[in-house]
Parts: sequence; structure tokens; C-alpha cells
Amino acid sequence: MAIALTIDLGTTNLKVGLVNEGGEILNLRSVAVPVINSAAGGAEHNPEELKKLIIGLSKEMLTQSNVAHQIDYIVSSTYQFGLMLLDGQKKPITGLTLLADIRSQKTFDAFLEAYADVDLYAQTGCPLMSPYLLARLFYFSTHEKETLKQAKYFTDSKAFLFEWLTGEFVTDMSTAAATQIYNIHQQTWDETLLSRLGLSGKQFPEIKEGTSYLSALKEELRAELGLKSGVKVLLGVYDGAALGVGLGALKPGVGIINVGTSAMLRVPGTLPAFDKSDNKRIQPYALNNQIFLNGGALNNAALPINWLRNSLFEVDVQDPAMLDIGNGSPLLCFPYLTSERDSKTGPYASGVFFGLRQYHNKTDMARAVLEGVAYSMRYLYEALKENNLEVTELRMGGGGAQIKPWTQIFANILGLPIHIPSDDQIALIGSAMLAFVADGKYKDITVLDEQMNKNSINIYPDNKVLGIHDERYLFFKKVRETLAPLYKEHAALC
Repeated sequence: MAIALTIDLGTTNLKVGLVNEGGEILNLRSVAVPVINSAAGGAEHNPEELKKLIIGLSKEMLTQSNVAHQIDYIVSSTYQFGLMLLDGQKKPITGLTLLADIRSQKTFDAFLEAYADVDLYAQTGCPLMSPYLLARLFYFSTHEKETLKQAKYFTDSKAFLFEWLTGEFVTDMSTAAATQIYNIHQQTWDETLLSRLGLSGKQFPEIKEGTSYLSALKEELRAELGLKSGVKVLLGVYDGAALGVGLGALKPGVGIINVGTSAMLRVPGTLPAFDKSDNKRIQPYALNNQIFLNGGALNNAALPINWLRNSLFEVDVQDPAMLDIGNGSPLLCFPYLTSERDSKTGPYASGVFFGLRQYHNKTDMARAVLEGVAYSMRYLYEALKENNLEVTELRMGGGGAQIKPWTQIFANILGLPIHIPSDDQIALIGSAMLAFVADGKYKDITVLDEQMNKNSINIYPDNKVLGIHDERYLFFKKVRETLAPLYKEHAALC
């Protein structure tokens, strides 16, 4: 039976696993990835450190499992918004930027003015927000000019890994689609946008379908890992898309929820979908030429929970008290520590507790954060409905799906049952399945649906609290939209 060595590079953790054709994880290693803050507001991964971690985890896993001779494929899922500047020999000048890198917020107003005559959303499917690569490149062009002048090439997290593994300078469509320099209609780098910065698409990776593009593993890496000859490397997709594959959710009407450091709610479609509202809550990310993942995402999901526990106080988020609805006016949290992704609230958003009283305790504050993320997810769910993107069922994965009260909160606030797989490493499984399909082991990924979800857990809404959450959501939305212009005003204060 064929085995895939799968790599899941997240902004917080790196995971490496061995997955067989049946979707079974044979072995797994995970480690937290150090974040570099070399500049004010910066947050990057060191590419050399990532290589060492992947090699170390893989060797440890392969030694213990003794299956190196059975590895046929290597495939990765990676985060979006990664940008790394390279010199003329494609050697790193900078680290790989993370979602938490907020340097481009400093120049965001100037960026908006520079591109005011362009409908970036219509052209790229990306709303106006600072973490996209176009805004980050603009930051370098104004605040780190010498660094940009040294750069001859530009890469992302996907292309960085694939070039290291194969020697080919290639990225996938699902990663390119979240850069704001990818023309979603032409399916190529947008020269009109790049030329304003004195750049060209030739300086960026070639774009291929991550679901099907295979290449040979470099000989030196094959030898170092002790693998057999002929191992193939699948380009792969971004982490949210890999999770969707693992959930068996690439079919009409299935809403894909990923809750990790950030979160998303997307539904597959054969065409890109755009938000009819000027709030631009929907991003149509291309998975490949046939499938688009239409929907929205949140910058802040587990991130504000981790902040609360690391910076303020420890609290047990598995405590059933997280589900207490209370009788008085609710404590609300707008957990936007790293801005958000819709055009009105997003670029300047920050965190807010609303309705805080002296009798509120740490459990109340933690509950408010969990509910605030779920209310923000409902904001995206409402956007899907308003744009006729039907969701008939929800499937959830990611680390947040392991917090039992939180999954119930999501079900109660969204008002739909949520199916959660028994395995919590769905992105690794999804990536492996793509490799098996790409090389003909399976006809297509849809045949895996029943197999991957036969042991799923179903979380149903609590009818007793649906009306309460409906009312609170309307107030949450009202406050959120009232805060939108104030966020920008606040950001301008010295």
C-alpha cells in the first residue's frame, strides 16, 4: 500500500505525517515554529529553520516507523500571505511573512491611494486588506526600499517548500489566489498591478494546479531521508483547501469550516463568486481550474484565545461553563487583534470587549471571545446566503474543533448541525489523498467522502438558545458596523 509523507506548514505549528491510501495516519510529528520579529510589527519564519525542522521530524518519524521504502509521495499544505524576498540566486533576503506581520498597515492608506483607480476586488477577488502580498510589496517599496532593491525574485510558503524539495520555482493556484497580484480571470500574475511597483510576473513563481502537478524529489534530499528512488512530490494546496479535501467536502452545498489560528467558511463552486455588497466579505479562491472555494475568512480565531491565556490569565476553554448563556446583558467581544478581512471593518480593526462589568470573571471573558469568533463566522455565513451560495451542511476541522464547548457554540450561533471528523489531522489526510488521486490511485477525491466521514461526530444546535443568539448576533452586527469607521479614526491617533 502506497504511503505519502505529508507536511502541514502552519503559522504556529509544523506537522509531518505518514498517511496511507486508506486515509490512515501511521505516524505524526508536530513542533511549534519560532517566529522572528526582526522589525517593529514584523512576524516571519526563518526558511533555514523550517528546513531543519522538516528534516528532523521526518527522520525521527521514518526511523520509528521503518517504512521509508514504502514512501511514494511527498506533499505539503501551507499558509497563505507568506512573502519572502530573494536575491539573484534565489537566496533569501528576508524571512517568510506571517498573517501576524502588520508592517503593511503603516502604509495602507498610501497603498489605497496609489491603487484608487483600480478595482482590486473585481480583478483579483481579494478585498482591500493589508496582509495581501500587494500591500506588503507596497510597504517594502516605501519603507524598506534598499531591501526591495536587492530583491530579484519573490516567493511564498508553497513555492519555497516546492523549490527546496524539487528545484522548481512553482506555486499553486490556491496560494496565488490569496496574494492580490493574481488575476483571477486570466489565471496569471497581474502585470498591470506589479508594474506600478517596478516589478514583473517573471520575478514570481510559475503557477500550476496544486491538485495535479507532480515533480521528482531532489536526489540529495531523497538520500538524506533514506527514501527509495522515484519518489514524487505533489505541489499541493493551501492548508484550508487541504482540510476541505480531507473532510470530503468538495461538493455543492457543503460548508467547510476551518478553525485554527485563523478561521474560514467556504463552499465549493465551479465559478468564482463575488460579494454583491460593497463590504466584499467573499473571496473566490481558485483550488484548480474546475473548483473555487468561495467564502470568507477570519484573521482571528484561536489567536485571541491564545492571547487571552498567554498574556492575561489561564482559563479552561473545555469548561462546560463556556456554554452558559446567562440572564443579563451579554458581554461581547470583537476579537480582532490582527485586523479583519472584510473591507469596511477589516483593515483597521482591533480587539474590543463591549459591556464589561465588575462582576464579569475570566470565564465570562473567555466565553465572550469564543462567541465573538462564532458571531464573526455568522457574519460570513450571512454573506454566503445573501449571495445565493447555499449551505446545506457544515463540516469542521482544525485545532479549534477539539474544543467541545466551542463547536457547540458554533452550532448554536450558526443554527446548523456541524459534522466533525474523528481524526484531528484532516489537512494531512487531505494532502495525501490529493497525491494518491494525482497519480491515479483513486479516480477522484469525491469517492473518499463516505470513507473519511463514517466516524464523524455530529453537533446539533441547542434549540433553547437559538433565539437568544439570534438576537445577540443582530446587536453584535450593529456594534461591529458602528465601530468600523471608529477603528480607522483610532488607528490614526498618535
